[in-house]
Order: sequence, then structure tokens, then C-alpha cells
Amino acid sequence: MAVHVEVTDSLGFRTQTVDGEQFWIGCAPSCSVQVEIPNCRSRVLEVKAVDGSLTVRTEPGLAFPVRSVTGNVGGRFEQCMDGDVLNVGPALVKLSRVQASVEGAAQELDLARVRGPGAPVGTWYETFMAVADHLEAVRDPDKGIAAAIDGILAATAADRIHVALDAEHAIGGRTAFFRARDGNSTPFRISSGIVERVREAGRVVHVPFASADPVASQFVSVRREGISAGIALPLTALGRTIGVLYADCVREGAVLTAEDLQRVVFIARLLAQSLGNRDLVSSLVRAPVAGEAPPHEALATSSPACAEMIERVKLYAPTDYTVLLRGETGSGKEVLARAIHELSRRKDGPFVPVNCAAIPEQLMESMLFGHEKGAFTGASSNRRGHFEEAHGGTLFLDEIGDMPLDLQSKILRALQDRVVTPIGSSRQIRVDVRILAATHQDLEAMVDERRFREDLYYRLRELEIVLPPLRRRREDIPLLARRFLEEAARELAFAQVPELTHATLESLEARPWRGNIRELRHVVKAAALRAGGAALRPEHLDTAPLQARGRNAEELDAAATWKERLEAQEKSALQKTLEEAGGNLTRAAKLFGVPRTTYRERLVKHGLLKEGEE
Repeated sequence: MAVHVEVTDSLGFRTQTVDGEQFWIGCAPSCSVQVEIPNCRSRVLEVKAVDGSLTVRTEPGLAFPVRSVTGNVGGRFEQCMDGDVLNVGPALVKLSRVQASVEGAAQELDLARVRGPGAPVGTWYETFMAVADHLEAVRDPDKGIAAAIDGILAATAADRIHVALDAEHAIGGRTAFFRARDGNSTPFRISSGIVERVREAGRVVHVPFASADPVASQFVSVRREGISAGIALPLTALGRTIGVLYADCVREGAVLTAEDLQRVVFIARLLAQSLGNRDLVSSLVRAPVAGEAPPHEALATSSPACAEMIERVKLYAPTDYTVLLRGETGSGKEVLARAIHELSRRKDGPFVPVNCAAIPEQLMESMLFGHEKGAFTGASSNRRGHFEEAHGGTLFLDEIGDMPLDLQSKILRALQDRVVTPIGSSRQIRVDVRILAATHQDLEAMVDERRFREDLYYRLRELEIVLPPLRRRREDIPLLARRFLEEAARELAFAQVPELTHATLESLEARPWRGNIRELRHVVKAAALRAGGAALRPEHLDTAPLQARGRNAEELDAAATWKERLEAQEKSALQKTLEEAGGNLTRAAKLFGVPRTTYRERLVKHGLLKEGEE
């Protein structure tokens, strides 16, 4: 007779079918089924099939008990219920017979038999269906929590359930929900030690038999409350933890099996998704108030082209999901990333921007993950990486498409596990960061060309926001121009903000703005400098930066990359300022807005000045 064995231990969950009438389960190499038990190297449990039923006995001299639903298993063979889950020290072993089947035969399932006594699917079917039906209605979240608690009590061996929500997700001001199997909703004491392990690790904690658990058995709360088994797990929705669900047994010898754990996790996930959907629906259906100010300066707009972008920012900002910002160079991706951070629950934490295109490849890993003293030449002291610096806040990876391929795998692991290892160190550092990334490149094409990892692409693109170019949101040019003019007035110490004439606005709105918002900012600030505090007029604008290079707009638009276009603009601006300064490098550098040495280097770079020439 074949026996189906399910094992849950420190190595995880696995199944195995043993075709034989008698076999051993344990830690010795000779055992047919291997189980991981600390400090054990022997056989543990012998299984024997007798007349179609299962019997079990233990190896004498074990340092830990083996328990079934009927009590401890001894050294003599005794009956084992089909489908029984045995506590083998800290591990769980489920034994069930494999029913013989006629080859080629097929059985039809009468849906009428799915429900009711003796149903082949199990009594949990009705329970799970009822829970799903209640959780579908997001308007009454307190009823949803009650349905989830009742479902767990009905589908598992748990005696008590507790749901603790974080303060910002309180329902009617209530954050704690209690329910015992007898229907009593009076608050009871829980194992704070188990719950603290969940909050620290952010993972499920399963204690199938508390007295056999080397950690849980030491908790004062476990001994004080007589807790025999426990399960606790984080409630996670929208990429963040919104609370903890706790279940335990207080009957002597009661256990919570691996199957109980699976059912608790399933219902908890339904509950968390329901509560998360409630937050989403609330933000989506909230009617806009007439004249309502935008929640952030970066979201101020009157352009229909920005409507979807603004709604996505409002929707995504409160979550901890990774967001990929896409748009042309200069369209304001870092400004929008900072707005998302400042509208999130992490607003009091650090915002750490990292330009992946500006860091030399050989230094990028050290900059991101940190290094230990002596890890490489020049590492004279320990250094925290950007991931650590952003702990509790947001890490913004700008120009992510320029990250070297070999570093992408390390970034992927950090995104998945939120764990980083500094160069030269073996210690792993857990970091609590939200990741925002940005690019102007075609990542899909880079994935096809194997220049960007596909798994990293999908990890970064949990959510996506596309920023429209300035030429598609011309309605915002007056608003942006006045904002940049105010900045220029403060920087230049003007007594008041200069006037922006109607003719100047018309001239600005007519430009192609291939450099987007960044180009608009530079043009407005340069015009304010030329106007000297007076009203900005069309003649103060740098009206022909592209023609000075001898290329019209169409020729520039045909440039192979955005880098070429930016270099074209820089060269034309250098020529223009040099002409206006009459060849005087000092005056020209002031007009350009950089130190004279930097200005001269750029002239040489673009072939406008020979090396050594003044």
C-alpha cells in the first residue's frame, strides 16, 4: 500500500509518496523519509500498513515527544488515523493512504455533493465561500473582520483569534478585535512574544506545539496563558503591513497543524486584500472639491494631459509599492518622486536620490550597499550605503536603465528581501525602504536586447506613472514660468518678483521645449538675469539656441539619443553666451551660470575653443 507523507520542518514544506508496507521517518540516511530536527541523527518514527490501515511507533530513547491527536506515540505500534498530523518534535508529519484507482477510469463530481455532510471537498468549502462573500463588501470592514475570524474558528483548530490593526487603518476608531470559540468577544491576553516576532521579522510565525518550541516555550505569556499552539502573521495590503492576525489554542495538548496554518494564511490574505481595497475605493470615489488646492505643489496643473498622472500619484503615494516613473529627460521625474515621498507615510523619513548614470560603474556597488574599512584600495573607513541611508524613508533610483548589468542582480535581491551586504562584510543588514525608480529609456527594448534584466524590470514596474512632455501640457507653461521666475527673484535678491508680460508668455508657449521643464526653468532664470529685475519681455528670452548650431528643429529631433540633443543645446548655448559677451570668457561664464574654468572646459569639449587658446 502506498502512503502519502507531508513534512513541514525548518527546511519548508514538501511531500513524498512511499510505496511499501513498512518504512522509517527520521534523520538517519537509511530513513525512507527525511525530516530536519535539531540535534537528531537517528530514526524517529516507523510506519506500518496493516490490513489497509496505518500504524506507527517511535524509536526508543528520543529526546523529544511524538504526538498524535490521541496523545503521545510510544514504542509499540498503535493505530494512526488516516490524514492524521503528527508532531515530531518541532516538525509536522502528515500521513495518509493513497487510494488505489482503476487505470483509465474517470469519476464525475456531482456538484450537489460538494456541500453537506460527507462532502468530498471538505467542510471548509462552505466556510471559505461565506468568508469570501462577506469580504467582497468593502463598505462594512468590521463585518468583514468578524467573518474572517469566524471562518478561521470554523476551519481550524484555533480556540481564539485576535486582529490588531495599525492606527492609521482603524475602523471607526477601533484597532483591536477579539473572538473566542465560545463566541466571547471580551479582550484576552495574547502571546506578545509571538506577535513581536512577527513585527520584527515581517513574516509568519507558526508554533504547532508550544512546549516543544525552544523559543516560544520560554515566553512568559505562553506559560501564563496556557497557550499550547499559536500562529501569527502580518496583514499586508498595498505593499505595506496594516496589522497582525493572531490565532492560538489554550486546550492542553491542542495543536495547530500545517493545514491549519495554510487556512489561516489564506483567510488572512483575503481579509488584508479587502481592507486594502477599501482604502483604494475610498481614494477613487472621493469627489473633488471645487477650488481644492492640490495636495502637493508638484501636482499643480491645469492640463488634461496630466490628469491620469495626478490621479496615479494620489493613489500610489500612500502605499509602499515600488513605482517606476517614465518620461523624457527634463520632464520632472525627480520632482514627482519627491512629491510621492512627501505624500506617503514615510514623509518624516529620508528621501535619498541616486543618479545611476552619474556614478562610475566601479563605485556604484559601494555607493548603494556601503563598504567595510579595507574592503578595497581607498576604503579607509566604514561607509553606509544609500540603502542604509534611506532606512525608514524612500530611495529614488534615477536613470535606472544606466545601471550595469552585473549590478542589476544585486539590486534585485535587495528589492526582494530588503537586505543588503556591504562590500567586504559578511553581515546582512535589513533595511526598511520604499523604492522609486525612473528612466527615460525604452526598458522593454533593453530587455529584448539583454541589456536589462527581465526579472528586475517586472520587480521595478509594480506600479507605473508616465510623465507627459511639456509640449503636451502647454496649459501649464504660465504656471511653471511664474514659479521659476519667483525662484530666480529669490536667488538674485530682487526686491519683488518681475512681471511676466503677455507677449513673453506667448513666446514661451510657442517653443518646442524638447528639454521639457528643465529647459523652461533655465530659459526663465536666464531671462530674469538679463532683465535685471525689470519685466520679462520677449527680447530677454534666448530665442534661438538651436539655430546657432546650424541645425533646425527637425534636424535636432532626428538626433539618435537624448544625450545628443542635450549636447546640441549646450553647444548652442555656449556659442550664444560667447557672442553676447564679445568673446570675454569671464562675462560669458557668468551668463552661462558656471565658473570660468568649467565654461572653458565645455568650450574645448565642443570644439569652440582650442586647448591652450584664450
